[in-house]
Amino acid sequence: MKNHYELLKQHFFKTFDRLVGINDIHNDPARCDTYLFTAGNDQGVTDGYDFCSSVPYFMLAYYLEDSPHYRETDLMERAYASLCRYETYIHEDGTDDLLCTNFHDPAQTGFHVHSLYSALELLVRFTAHTEAEDKVFEKCKQLLKKSGHAMATLGFHTPNHRWVISSALTLAYRYTGETEFLDAINGFLREGVDCDEYGEYTERSTGSYNNICNYSFMLMGYFLEDPSFYEYPRRNLKLMYHFIEPDHTVNTLNSSRWDNGGDFTIAPYYPHYLLLALIDEDPEFAYMADVLIDRYHEVAFGSRLSFLLTVLTLEPELRAKCARLTPKSPSQDQTCFLPNSRIARVYQPDKKLTMTALCSRHPVFFQMNYGSSILQLRFAGSFFGDPHSQFRARSITPTEDGYRLICEESAGYRSQLEEKPETSNWRKMDHSKRQLINVQTFRTEITLHILEDGVTLDIETDGCERIPTKLEVGMRPGGKLFTESLVVLPKAGDYIFLNHGSARYFIDGTRYFEIEGGFCEHLNAEHMRGTAPANPRNFTLAMTTSTPQKSTVTIRAKDLFRQ
Repeated sequence: MKNHYELLKQHFFKTFDRLVGINDIHNDPARCDTYLFTAGNDQGVTDGYDFCSSVPYFMLAYYLEDSPHYRETDLMERAYASLCRYETYIHEDGTDDLLCTNFHDPAQTGFHVHSLYSALELLVRFTAHTEAEDKVFEKCKQLLKKSGHAMATLGFHTPNHRWVISSALTLAYRYTGETEFLDAINGFLREGVDCDEYGEYTERSTGSYNNICNYSFMLMGYFLEDPSFYEYPRRNLKLMYHFIEPDHTVNTLNSSRWDNGGDFTIAPYYPHYLLLALIDEDPEFAYMADVLIDRYHEVAFGSRLSFLLTVLTLEPELRAKCARLTPKSPSQDQTCFLPNSRIARVYQPDKKLTMTALCSRHPVFFQMNYGSSILQLRFAGSFFGDPHSQFRARSITPTEDGYRLICEESAGYRSQLEEKPETSNWRKMDHSKRQLINVQTFRTEITLHILEDGVTLDIETDGCERIPTKLEVGMRPGGKLFTESLVVLPKAGDYIFLNHGSARYFIDGTRYFEIEGGFCEHLNAEHMRGTAPANPRNFTLAMTTSTPQKSTVTIRAKDLFRQ
């Protein structure tokens, strides 16, 4: 395994002077406004994180023996000044703000408190008890006591916030001994940890909150001296094997948070693959850590650089394991079905192809990733508008050769009131007294037959007759679309109908998606009422008919050199 400690230190020493420069700008009103508007954070303003996050870097530069700034007094003074500036952003109740949305936010306070980990742990291990060191230590404890009370008593929003707050409280408890903090941690733990047997957290957020939970449980295991907490990130890291696409992005279609459908890489999982590779002496995690640091360099450790460097500096026996570990690649075929989160992942590694079938509120029910190219499928019918029109599977069931997705919708009309209402004002009438009558149904069953190089879809609809339906195939522009009579150079936002027969979309000179079974009976598709708008990054190839419907469409990922 690579010497990750040395690689991390090299990057740290290379970038430290720039960090000092940014810190100086933040402390200089004459330059700060310009910097924030040109290169700073998204809000164009400073917040507490700009100051507390710099403290670990000053401490590392001060205490690392091979640092060019080893024990320079100026660094300890800078750390203290940054802590004092950070304190000015803390409200009287001990909270800080997440300026884009949440104010007096205990969870954001927790994220900021995490930054104090390096400062305190390095100080305790290496302090010479100079006046400057003792002053920084006391300021950190003072901040922890104030912030800890806020985190323990002022609530949270989302599932992951419980673990952000709990992990920050473990640090606060360690250095203040306030039993209120431990009681709050135990209160959250009493609710149970929301990580299922497959390693899936409640929010299923492969692009964001998985890693926040993983980091939180790593801290809790460390500060509570209880390695059982490592089991949750360990499970999640193994689960993530199943969500990696051929181009090392991660599938986010099943997330219940803002990362849903977004483009994210596996890079942010690097810190946890690295640490658990060393803790567990796990060769597969070691392989992942090596690949990620090679492929993504400093993007991999991101904001966790100080965390990783601190852990490895404090634990020499841990970093020594790098030399003893021989990495081993995980299986390339990570095909799985996860019944709790209702998603299936199919891997064809020799073709650099993955397929995803899912039962969620996302309008995409199936996706193919072919190298770095993506094809997505959606289905809908013009049935009583949102939320009844867009196909969103209510169930997914494994079959002999694939999966069956079913969506059943019903909608109807309201009866007259049986008695004269108290008012003729429509908005003040008691409409709960009206009965639902004249109910119509719309049932869609899509059976996916998985092939070596793609999928065959059997689409059946029934219930109400004459409902216009559409199957949409979304693909990224930049290639060439060949039909039996046309060649099209589609652009983002284009909406094209496949009238009959087949089409081939060439991604590059040799690779292409082949689509067979086209049909077009109407043009009520792009703006069909109640359905999800087209993805503006894609072009859409549509097929249309009406209920009752029986259609078969086959989509393959092919290569001219592999016929």
